[in-house]
Amino acid sequence: MSSHLFIGEDCWNCSSGTVGWALETIADNVTNPAVAAELREFSSGLIFVEDFGRTHGAAAAEEIVQVIRTKLRPAALAEEKPEVREYLVPIVDELVEMAERWRGFEVEAG
Repeated sequence: MSSHLFIGEDCWNCSSGTVGWALETIADNVTNPAVAAELREFSSGLIFVEDFGRTHGAAAAEEIVQVIRTKLRPAALAEEKPEVREYLVPIVDELVEMAERWRGFEVEAG
């Protein structure tokens, strides 16, 4: 089963297990406990970073993207099993590239 993580218009489509690993890693590194708890609740489906900005404030979405940019690749490289590292690093690099393209959270005009 696959899951989708959206950052702006970009979509990262991976196995639910890979997305779950990424969400758990992000949750371990964000400072807002409510955001961390919500990230841990997701296991599959559609996850929109901007939704966290709408429910927890723009800083929450921005922090999630910053964690993706700075913490996910080191976490993938730190995986114990070589085959897990070899699988995760290129996939995580795709997500990091998406995060690098993101220009910030914008509240939609109502």
